Amino acid sequence: MQAIARYIMRGRMQAILVAAVAALLSLLLPPLNYISSAVIGLVTLRRGWREGLIIIAGAAVAMALFAGVTPVEPVRAVLLAAAIWVPAWLLALVLRRTVSLSLAVSVAALAGSLIVVAVYLGMDNPALAWRDMLEHLVEQAQEQNELVAADALGKMLLDAAPHMTGMMVAALILGLLLSLFLARWWQALLYNPGGFRREVHALRLGRYFALATLGAVVVSMAASGWAAEVAANVLIVMAAAYLLHAMGLLHGVMAAKGIHVAWLITVYAISLILPQAVLLFVAAAFIDSWMDIRARLIKDGSVSHDA
Repeated sequence: MQAIARYIMRGRMQAILVAAVAALLSLLLPPLNYISSAVIGLVTLRRGWREGLIIIAGAAVAMALFAGVTPVEPVRAVLLAAAIWVPAWLLALVLRRTVSLSLAVSVAALAGSLIVVAVYLGMDNPALAWRDMLEHLVEQAQEQNELVAADALGKMLLDAAPHMTGMMVAALILGLLLSLFLARWWQALLYNPGGFRREVHALRLGRYFALATLGAVVVSMAASGWAAEVAANVLIVMAAAYLLHAMGLLHGVMAAKGIHVAWLITVYAISLILPQAVLLFVAAAFIDSWMDIRARLIKDGSVSHDA
């Protein structure tokens, strides 16, 4: 990874090449999209907003040229990439200006929440639109004679329709933040060894974010109809941000207490096997927003200041 970061920072053409190629290949291997966005993030973090825009423009032209000799429509490829690159550029600007992963995560979650509200203001019934789309997917599965699987999938998807807007926006925000984290890690590898680790261990959403979350919880429970559905979808986006907070809390506490990395791997494995554990992580992060568990451990002498 350090070699890739060093190559990107050799010059504009190298950064443009990696961003464009990764974006094109992401049409076949979606995870490569994180690398493409991280290129924009790294250049912006290190060299500023102007250089980041230059890389975006150059990569867009390169993508159009590459797509011209492939079955992919150039305009569609460029628009798809720009929809990811520009938000990644904006988040990198926030991080460059504030030097705070916590604030960058908060801003991303706030932006995602506003997108959810905008979708509900701009559409008559987003849940119905999702339900129609999901019903079409179920019908396709039924045509393939997978009736049992289709019935089970259909019920699950249709039940999720009212919350699909929040889930899709949350997935988008998480993807952008993971790209930002990758860019920050690259930057630390090249220019600030150990810096990314310290930032992740200190990642914590503050009380204002917790108050906003609490407000969304109250609205989702006390209101009904449109308002309750919007609040529930906003909560999904906020929960995604709290997952990153929980990651910082988990890594920070384990590092401070000197707990072996095997336990960290075990916790992640359990979360994959038992998705319900994610709710515990979100709850722990929400509590940490008020209590600052890591600071309390240090204050109480449970860990050393050098940990």
